[in-house]
Amino acid sequence: MTEHVTRNATALTAKMHGLNCAALILLSIASVSAYAATAMTPSDNPLHSALDRAVDQAANQYFRNRCHVGVSIAVVEAGHSHYYDYGSASRDKAALATPQSIYEIASVTKTFTATLAAQAIIDGRMSLDGDFRNDLPGDYGNLAANGRPITLRTLATHYSGMPRDIPDTDALFANKNAPDFNARMVALNQGFGREQFLKALHQTRLRSAPGEKQAYSNAGFLVIGLGLEKVYGMPFDPLLRQYITQPLDMTSTGFTLNRSEQSRLVTGYDHYGRIAPYHPDNAGAAWGLYSSTEDLARYVRWQLDGNDPAIRLSHQVLMGNTNDGHAMAWSLGNDHGQPIIWHSGGSFGMSSQVVLYPKQHEGFALLANDACTGTESALMAIAQTVHRSGASAKAHTN
Repeated sequence: MTEHVTRNATALTAKMHGLNCAALILLSIASVSAYAATAMTPSDNPLHSALDRAVDQAANQYFRNRCHVGVSIAVVEAGHSHYYDYGSASRDKAALATPQSIYEIASVTKTFTATLAAQAIIDGRMSLDGDFRNDLPGDYGNLAANGRPITLRTLATHYSGMPRDIPDTDALFANKNAPDFNARMVALNQGFGREQFLKALHQTRLRSAPGEKQAYSNAGFLVIGLGLEKVYGMPFDPLLRQYITQPLDMTSTGFTLNRSEQSRLVTGYDHYGRIAPYHPDNAGAAWGLYSSTEDLARYVRWQLDGNDPAIRLSHQVLMGNTNDGHAMAWSLGNDHGQPIIWHSGGSFGMSSQVVLYPKQHEGFALLANDACTGTESALMAIAQTVHRSGASAKAHTN
């Protein structure tokens, strides 16, 4: 739902006697303060390796913001996956998440959609710069401006001129911090399914000519999803399973959850600390996937495979450059001179971040069950801190 971003105890007691009382008080205060910043956050981190310790340091910094509830982290390096969980899957009880715990991954979903679109190009079913209206189920002459039609390039980089959402959410986002924002978003999307979207799409007017300016658009990725359905002749969900989740054995990733999966679904919280609703059913190809860090580690390993033609294509620069640009859904940049590829996500009560360092064959998947201000950036900070420590390279030497 949200725009991706680049930013990033047990109390110590002592018996105090006589003249040592003041010194012991000061020692106790210092010890408790240090403990509060570190050991009070429950975790399954074994603290055995340099990587474990680097993750622990970054996670403890993250939890200095008491708005955060829990976080699950996967670190992938040289084909190996390492998992860490901190905090709680729910504020109501002490329940540490696991690598199998399920979160909403929100707009990280867009990278799945983009990879499918890259595969469609390879299969000769789509083109990057052709008139994308030809790939839609119907006549959408309205999806052009100044003689320029929408294209896969402009849709996948948010340069299409499409509105943020269909139905239109501009009025709601003008006051996103309103206490009733989530409730109003849920109400707006109630009963608004595929047929309603297709009908509304006929009435949509582009906000700018394709290629002219960047404006984040969930609707644009739903349009990509419609195009994929048409060119492959099958619904989006089975298409995703056929090309991504089944080959990668991502058994906890999908748009719907069965009863067993629902029991592993964490509770999300808004920035007021209230239990948040899950995303609406129509979030789809834009921000509708659920997943776990165990599954996303498999996805990250695939995204680090430079020999896969769909991965290579989806990571190519489409707008800007490698230091500050956009690929198919992914953002491109550098971290202290090293190429970095990433995408974040945020729903009503959860935040996500996938970060790739392709030259180092290193990647991160981070999932949090809060939508606090700055959580997506804070997840990015964890990945960058661990990467800069160089600890992943030492993970098997300690």
